Amino acid sequence: MTDKYTNREAGNILREIIFIVFYHKRLILKIAGATFLLFLALAVLLPSKYLCRAKFSVSMSQQIDPLQKDVYTDSKNQYMRVLSGQKEIILSNRVLMRAAQALYPGKTEAEYQKLVAKLGKDIEVGPPKGESFEATSDFILGYDDSDPRMAYNMVKEVSQAYLAVFEEIAKQRTEYSYDFFKQQVDSLYVTMREKADLLKAYESENALALVDILNLEGNKANAETGAKTQLNAVQTKRQALREEFVGLERTIADLESSMAGDQGPAILPDMEGSGKTITAYRYKVAQLRMQIQEMDTQFTPQYEPLRRLKQELEANVELLRNETGRYLEGRRIQAESITSMIGELDLAIAQLEDSLRATAQLRSTYAFLRNDYELAKTAYAEASAKLEQARQANSLSRPDLIVTLVDPAVEPMTPYKPNRIGLAVLGLFLGLFLGLSAAFTLDFFDHTIKTPEDIERWSDVPLLGSLPHSGA
Repeated sequence: MTDKYTNREAGNILREIIFIVFYHKRLILKIAGATFLLFLALAVLLPSKYLCRAKFSVSMSQQIDPLQKDVYTDSKNQYMRVLSGQKEIILSNRVLMRAAQALYPGKTEAEYQKLVAKLGKDIEVGPPKGESFEATSDFILGYDDSDPRMAYNMVKEVSQAYLAVFEEIAKQRTEYSYDFFKQQVDSLYVTMREKADLLKAYESENALALVDILNLEGNKANAETGAKTQLNAVQTKRQALREEFVGLERTIADLESSMAGDQGPAILPDMEGSGKTITAYRYKVAQLRMQIQEMDTQFTPQYEPLRRLKQELEANVELLRNETGRYLEGRRIQAESITSMIGELDLAIAQLEDSLRATAQLRSTYAFLRNDYELAKTAYAEASAKLEQARQANSLSRPDLIVTLVDPAVEPMTPYKPNRIGLAVLGLFLGLFLGLSAAFTLDFFDHTIKTPEDIERWSDVPLLGSLPHSGA
């Protein structure tokens, strides 16, 4: 039951569509005919356009110019940048001006500028077959015109101007690299010679000192005789003399104190020894004192032998005092000698310290001048190597890009637009579409009764019959 109802409704819709088409057939035919005639007129009247193209291919060579050598890891993006750069060159004022002057000689500068601006808009540069620059290393130069000869001449002149400008740019780059490194090498050579002259003059002025410094470098055996070692030895010797002087001062003080007493001078251990007079006097004095001490307990002081012993004791003590005085005088002379030696060592220490400071300053200045010269020499050598590379690149005239004209311009024989048959067919189908659209639109907004079905639908009255339509 449902399928029968659905089929009936579909049949009603189809009948309504056919009715609308036949009911508005004059309107549809008028709109379709007018549209078709319009497009047919366009197909006949539009001027023919002739398209001329030239195809270029870009490849990258191994660059030997040190100023232009770069390392690329993404060749896809590299080619995209390169091709975009070539497009900018083609559409540049430098290329288009040459082409305009070749095709239109004798014009003013303002007229040439207008021509260049128009050519920049009309000339097309892009990848073939609608590709992007990311997927190809080729590009197309195209220009269309109503005159096939003009289209051909334009593409030919622009291609020649582009190749000429490209070669000039490549040559300028190699020449610029050579000139750049030539100036750099000349400047670095002058700098290196100045550094060398400063170093040589310094070596001449301080030849003897520098000989000692150079002999000490990297040689530990010679380093033992250096000023630092000598200073350490002198300081050690001064310290020993100072300690000896302090001991002498203590000895002199002790002897002077003992000689001022009544008991006679004290005999220090270093004053005694086998065969020394002072040792014999000390023994004699000690013996006499022992005898006097024994006789004092037995005899009176007036006892003649006791009195003679005391006189002999006094004489020996005086002799011992005199001998000790001579020893003391010797120690004083020795102390003065040590004092004099310490003074001389102080002068030597001061001189060695000054020498060390001067040597350190000399070595630091010499190391700076020598390092400065080595740096200048290295920079000169590196620049000379790059100059040689630039010279080779310049002599070979080898650019980093190679542009090849794969397909030169050829005069087109047939126009590429307009498509006259296509325009006529398009006008026919577009006219039918517009006519049908207008018919269905009018029917949608027309609420009058046109068919027997409209009577049944709007009045709910059964239809008994109908009269045929007759035109008056």
